[in-house]
Amino acid sequence: MGLDLFLSTFENRIDKKGRLSVPASYRTVLERSAAPLYVYKSLTLPCLEGCGPARISQIVDAIDEIDALSEDAITLQTILSSAQEMRMDPEGRMSLPPDFVSFANLDDQAIFAGIGRSFQIWHPDSYRRREAQSRSRAQTGGLPKLNLGRPRNGSSTGNSNGPNNDGDV
Repeated sequence: MGLDLFLSTFENRIDKKGRLSVPASYRTVLERSAAPLYVYKSLTLPCLEGCGPARISQIVDAIDEIDALSEDAITLQTILSSAQEMRMDPEGRMSLPPDFVSFANLDDQAIFAGIGRSFQIWHPDSYRRREAQSRSRAQTGGLPKLNLGRPRNGSSTGNSNGPNNDGDV
């Protein structure tokens, strides 16, 4: 079974009651694992972030691995304190709390941007500005270094035949 990821970008309308349709492909990711949807305020960006319980568990695990009284732990705890489990209605809509709408400066439209194991919810203008900045930075400053193909535990495949297979791009 493959890894379910949140991918692609979708723009959806927010109705007068603050309901926002979750993209069908995102709902499918959550349904396959029978997982609830969590949404929280981003720590570093003017958007909301959404994920399943596996990502929330990773955040909890990261907090458990550091000094519980450290500034880093307190910063990560901020994610958890703003996280809310979102219930979807039969049409796949979730109701965003007013403080979430305000935090992300949302009005009648929102963009869902899949980023792998989680996704972001943006005001369309803010998302498009950020996307343009990222593409410009990639064109003028080069691409970030990617390490593709390496096992997660950091071990090497040991294969010395053929092209460089260390995964660096």
